[in-house]
Amino acid sequence: PGGKIALDWYYPSQTGKLVAYGLSRDGSENSTLHVIEVATGKEVGERIPNTRHASIAWLPDDSGFYYTRYPEGDRYNRHVYFHRLGDDPAKDAYVHGRENDKTDWTNVRITPDGRRLFIEVSKGWSVSEIWLLDRKENELSKVIPASLGSLFEQPTWIDDRIVVRTNHRAPKWRVVAVDPDDPEPEEWETLIPEGAWPIEYVQHVGGRLAVVRLEKAVSKLELYGEDGRFQRKVELPGVGAISALDGEADGDRVVFAWGSFLQPVGLHELDLDEATTRELVTVRAPDVSQFTVQQLDYPSYDGTLVPMFLLHRKDVKPTGGNPTLLTGYGGFNISLSPRFSASALYWVEKGGVYAVANLRGGAELGEAWHEAGRLSNKHQVFRDFEYAMRHLIRSGWTRPDRLAITGGSNGGLLMGAMMTQAPELFAACVGRVGLYDMIRYHRWPPAELWVDEYGSSDDPKQIGYLLGYSPYHQVLPGVDYPAFLGLTARADTRVTWVHTAKFVAALQQAHAGKAPILFHIEEKAGHGAGKGRSDRVKEEVMMFRFIEAQLGLGAGDGKPIPAPKRR
Repeated sequence: PGGKIALDWYYPSQTGKLVAYGLSRDGSENSTLHVIEVATGKEVGERIPNTRHASIAWLPDDSGFYYTRYPEGDRYNRHVYFHRLGDDPAKDAYVHGRENDKTDWTNVRITPDGRRLFIEVSKGWSVSEIWLLDRKENELSKVIPASLGSLFEQPTWIDDRIVVRTNHRAPKWRVVAVDPDDPEPEEWETLIPEGAWPIEYVQHVGGRLAVVRLEKAVSKLELYGEDGRFQRKVELPGVGAISALDGEADGDRVVFAWGSFLQPVGLHELDLDEATTRELVTVRAPDVSQFTVQQLDYPSYDGTLVPMFLLHRKDVKPTGGNPTLLTGYGGFNISLSPRFSASALYWVEKGGVYAVANLRGGAELGEAWHEAGRLSNKHQVFRDFEYAMRHLIRSGWTRPDRLAITGGSNGGLLMGAMMTQAPELFAACVGRVGLYDMIRYHRWPPAELWVDEYGSSDDPKQIGYLLGYSPYHQVLPGVDYPAFLGLTARADTRVTWVHTAKFVAALQQAHAGKAPILFHIEEKAGHGAGKGRSDRVKEEVMMFRFIEAQLGLGAGDGKPIPAPKRR
């Protein structure tokens, strides 16, 4: 039948002969699992429904895989099953999950020999635990418990020990080796200690540990021995971000994806023996010689220094009136690292400034940075963004009538907070698939997953601070609000479109000014994943037309943006 089909995720088998992948309709992310044979392009076996955001761990011989699945019609209770190719999925063996809370998030990974399966269970965004299934002995045990109150990620098996990245007693992360027969923390061996910059990723490859660190959101790649001894730093192409890294434990190369504000993501290969890198897949970039990227630290309301990137043409200077577009996120331990954006280049090519603030709540500076923007500290995320605007204005990059802001999802909540807390600092705001009613947000599945990050109005100790910033509840009559465009989608199964509809309605009723308050809902689209190129282009065009109209700018002629008349 009609509708748009999206590829949600995919997992190649260890041999590369088969690929498990998920398809969903209209951006809903309600995936159905398929398996394809690479050589022939033919589908193999039965399709498996209810595999939303599935995690897959293939057996080495391609005979089957462990995977995560939901009960029919449920967006909670993510459990692990085993599927053997050719079997009826309805009869797949249950492995793990019934002992978990319904909001726990489970991922699986298997050792290269197929003997051991790691089951990673995240209990929110600050605590996790690890289970180990010994397939030879058919024994499942919890080796690292959630009671330690920390995160444990990317486990691998080296010399009969579990090597894992953790922020336990190390807010900027360390790499430890855990004996599964004696897993108490005092018995762990620290292989790579906590350093000045957070460890974002570790991969066992070629008898080494490849480690990605973040230096204020910029990726750095280092190599260590299996014993944790530092070997060398790997030179990367520039100021950018590694978005993926992989390799075989007994191989001789590391393959990683790297990109930046000025370079689309390409695939690179590091030869471990020769210590050389080469680009495997190049994505042709436009001429970016006229642009420059700088990173600065600005003071927030309490003196905390917050990193921020600025992208602009080399001839653009802080003369006080540059049209500026600022974005941020600030939550869920997610970093806003340098990434290529054709939309950002469109903006700066015409003379604008594009700014990205690395707010508290993210992972850019470690777990302490995340905790500083979580739960009752969420107000600090909003203050950080407010002071990013103040810094851009104070430093002469822009002024309020030339400043626009945008953000999506949790960043949409940020936009709502700015509309209600600092409307005098900017002229236009675009909020995408945002949360705006923070009192009832958890009643729309699967939003109970986020209670660990935001809190819940069901808790008397948390309802006060939620009500204190909930954008929908902070709209006040008689305020001259900036222009606002609320973008949402009917098939969004993460953040319901009702948030945007309610917030826009409240703004329209209370608004005392003349700036437009607009609402747009896409009928066959979701939260963002699976959105087709044409839909993305349509949304970007809509956003920039709106922003440019509110800032008094010409659009689409390729010429420098003229100075507008002041309001």
